[in-house]
Amino acid sequence: MKLDTVLTRIPAWYESGLCIHLQSAPGRGKSTTIEAVPELLAKRYPGKNFGIVIINGGSLTIADATGYLVPVTREGKSYSEFTRPFWWMTSENRPLEDYDGGIVFVDEEDKLDVDVKKILGEGALSGRLGSHRIPAGWRIWTAGNRVRDRSGSTRRLDHLINRRMEIEITDDIESWIHWAVQNGVSAEAIAFTKLNPTIVFASEVPEVQGPWCTPRSLVLADRFMQALTGPDDAVPIDDPDMAIEVAGLIGLAAQRQLFAMIATRLKLPSLEEIVEDPEGALLPAKIDEQMLVAFFLAARAERETIGSIIKYVERLPVDMAMAFGKAAFKRSPVLIANKDVMAWTKKNAGMINLLQYGR
Repeated sequence: MKLDTVLTRIPAWYESGLCIHLQSAPGRGKSTTIEAVPELLAKRYPGKNFGIVIINGGSLTIADATGYLVPVTREGKSYSEFTRPFWWMTSENRPLEDYDGGIVFVDEEDKLDVDVKKILGEGALSGRLGSHRIPAGWRIWTAGNRVRDRSGSTRRLDHLINRRMEIEITDDIESWIHWAVQNGVSAEAIAFTKLNPTIVFASEVPEVQGPWCTPRSLVLADRFMQALTGPDDAVPIDDPDMAIEVAGLIGLAAQRQLFAMIATRLKLPSLEEIVEDPEGALLPAKIDEQMLVAFFLAARAERETIGSIIKYVERLPVDMAMAFGKAAFKRSPVLIANKDVMAWTKKNAGMINLLQYGR
């Protein structure tokens, strides 16, 4: 299932009361997608307050899952009782019962010790963990990697598989681009992904261990370069130390190809040149250059510049213009209201579909 589809399904999954388990290769964006749950549920249930707790499965012990067993006295008699586990409090420092509902999300569930899997598996089905029952409206969802991904996965238990809905996340470039344009990922990284899907979305981990490129590690490299140079400054791709650092995140082969993409961007017209003379500014002839300029403009289009940018984009091939529209309107839906945008989309029936990306 694509991550864009996951986002549309979340409200129904929640309402059904099911335990959901997302599974994929490393670095595909499962955790980031689940972080959107409170916002999505708030839209489905206006006026209600939803929370989320994110737990790393690799660090959980039995006591973390149930709380610690301590002696208590009631009416002169001694009993054993579990304390509340640490995850009963959200990052807002509020207990679960303060909310109308939410998700306890166990990330890296595949790395749980087997005994902890048994406890959380029962909690996901019935809401019971030791002497506790999670409040009404709360669900336990999980995510993890596949056993073959060499990620430290422990044994899968059949009775737990039978208690949950398992969703295999499929690689989908468009879903990733929709996320990337809304989260400050550079045009170079987006175009690199679009043109090199087998590098960024490799189906298996490398045979020889070492840094390799995934959507996650590419974004980490991109954010590092932006932190070093600023989002609009030229990346010093001739700096050997920069090459070592980026290769330490995505691997040497991917680093070299990414830097080649950045070098291409430096040869293309600037935003200022395009806005000043949209009908005369240099129009790249190669496909990779056209795609790069499309994502570059999508990342920088604003109300004040969209009119000029549209005049330039109209000169691009239709598929590149579509790539621009999808990315630009997903990043900034207000651009759709511009009269130049409306006139542009009406010229081609296929362009009308671009309007959905601003919803």
